[in-house]
Amino acid sequence: MAAQEEVVVRRKERRKTLLNPTGNPLLWCKWVSFLFWSMGMYFAQNAKPADESFFHRIMNMGVARNWNRDLLTLSWFFLWLTALVAIGGLILNGMRLRRKDDHLSVALLLVVVVTLFSMAVLPAGNSIATFLMHLKN
Repeated sequence: MAAQEEVVVRRKERRKTLLNPTGNPLLWCKWVSFLFWSMGMYFAQNAKPADESFFHRIMNMGVARNWNRDLLTLSWFFLWLTALVAIGGLILNGMRLRRKDDHLSVALLLVVVVTLFSMAVLPAGNSIATFLMHLKN
């Protein structure tokens, strides 16, 4: 009976630390990585060339067919930050797997997979070269 009460008390204490953002670095890693990924996808969406619309055809206007390299570089930067924060969170999570009721964070693992997929889908050649050029300056 005492062991069950101890487990309940330990769970209540753990729930308090989960709700306290300063007591749970994994929660910060999840939110920051989601924020960085959202920013990277926002910049990638804005870097995409515009689609030809009805008005472009009616008025015989040309549409730019190339990607905005500066926004694409910014997108890559945020995606790399996302991957680093999420992998750091997974390392922290792996160091905490000492108790029976601890488990691997599926959300951080999913963020790493989605980020790597997002980086693979973006046009990599131009953005990597531009990113390296910006680092050089």
